[in-house]
Amino acid sequence: MPVEVSIRGNRLSVNAENEPLMDILQALADQGITVHADPEINPYVTFSFSNREIGQGLNTLLRDLNYVLIWKSIETPAGQFAILEEVHLFFPGKKEHEKTLQPGKRQLVKNPNDGSVFVKNEILLRLSREIDLKNFDKFLFENGLAVAGYNITARIIKVILPEKSDYFAILELINRYPGIEKAEANYAYPVNHPFFVTGLSTETSYPEAKGLSENAVPIAVIDSGLSQEYLSAPYVYRSFNSINPDSPLSDSLGHGTQMAMIAGGAVKPLGAGDESDALNPVIAIKGFDEEGYISNYDLMNGIDFALNNGARVMSLSWGSETKSEFLDQTFDYAASKGLIIVAAAGNEPTGNIMYPAAYDSVIGVGALDPGGKQWDKSNYGDFVTIYAPGFASFPVGYKGEPGAYAGTSISTAYLANRIAGYLSKKPDATIKEILTALSDKTENEK
Repeated sequence: MPVEVSIRGNRLSVNAENEPLMDILQALADQGITVHADPEINPYVTFSFSNREIGQGLNTLLRDLNYVLIWKSIETPAGQFAILEEVHLFFPGKKEHEKTLQPGKRQLVKNPNDGSVFVKNEILLRLSREIDLKNFDKFLFENGLAVAGYNITARIIKVILPEKSDYFAILELINRYPGIEKAEANYAYPVNHPFFVTGLSTETSYPEAKGLSENAVPIAVIDSGLSQEYLSAPYVYRSFNSINPDSPLSDSLGHGTQMAMIAGGAVKPLGAGDESDALNPVIAIKGFDEEGYISNYDLMNGIDFALNNGARVMSLSWGSETKSEFLDQTFDYAASKGLIIVAAAGNEPTGNIMYPAAYDSVIGVGALDPGGKQWDKSNYGDFVTIYAPGFASFPVGYKGEPGAYAGTSISTAYLANRIAGYLSKKPDATIKEILTALSDKTENEK
């Protein structure tokens, strides 16, 4: 019989007969707990208990082993409550042999009613001041919900539902529960697919960068990560994996590496002007998984990292027609802290509104071709604030060969580069002043 492990509220149930301990720990990792364990510690164990307080349950499970449990205190408007955040299992004096158990591949679901995509069995919610935390824990237990994370900036709790749950019924139930302000799906969005372009000159695409600009302004690029060979590049200031914070940064898609190069100034788009070739410091944040999707929760954690590490500009080279109230509020908060956010309008000229580009606190960016005209595949509409060069040649490809690519992704990262350059000279400039100056310069370059 396979291992059965479930978390309901702060209660743990385990049913295992002569099964590897790592199978139980992996089940915990799949339910949102970070597990660091020495793979050599893997005895076969037999346990059967139900609904024990999670700390007591793990004390029973690991009682003959060397382990540490790390708890996280969640500060809500109604007070504090603690969740188990990490489990460490190691031989004495050999903690460095621990390996992080990676959670299973997340599954995405498409809502048949509105076409939105969300992470299966995950719901985001925000508590109000009126919540009774004891009753809330009882509510979680009765509905088989496990708290799997908390985002401080957005005050968002992520909960995981049991398999085979009636997702929409539980979402409606949570939204009706007294003391919960709002609950919504953990929406997911695809990366913008750039177009591979042939027959273009690449002579002006690789400027001789002079080092970081004076009073350099950090740019956060939340994308598919950064290839490891570029982690030591002079423009890489910080890096973070918002999907698995304990895992090193990587980029199997290549898109994030391309955007970091543009934002940092290591690659200049075709048709760009003669502004300074100095580099800008980039905070490379991996938010997209290997399938090319980013979730609201991972995005919020990336925004937290950007704010905590001094980003003044943030580049988001992706979009969707799905609007999220939680994400809208998170961007408003980030903008109130001085973060200038730019996002791609999309690579299909439909005129349909795309988010995050269309949120009030975000600057929507369309693409220009190398001749300075609006690119024929750039999306357009009232939500597009500005157009910028959208063709560039890269030493790395997107899921393929290096070469020339086109897309509003490039335009967005380049606008982030230009905004950061302007702020390095005029740190107190308003968004209106910056956009006016950059728009005038773009017009003069045509």
